[in-house]
Amino acid sequence: MNNFSLDGEIVYLEKIRFTPAGLAVLSLRIKHTSRQKEASLSKIVNLEIESVVIGELTQEILTVGDRYLFHGFIEKKSLKSNQNIFHITQIKKI
Repeated sequence: MNNFSLDGEIVYLEKIRFTPAGLAVLSLRIKHTSRQKEASLSKIVNLEIESVVIGELTQEILTVGDRYLFHGFIEKKSLKSNQNIFHITQIKKI
């Protein structure tokens, strides 16, 4: 199973572009900060993750600096890449 959820702030947002097949694509970067427990220790987690929205969801009004809850899945950026990208399938402003 490949389900991924993350709350965070949009720190970078590109303009919508279109694939050769006509699908809308929106690339963005999400910054997340939280406190997590691991091995009975508390640790602060800071990360930025490259993300993409494809299709009708690109029409959502997203703003740099605003916080959202994102749901989706993780996939390799391309067939030949070892970099991961977060494919967003649901967005909720928080």
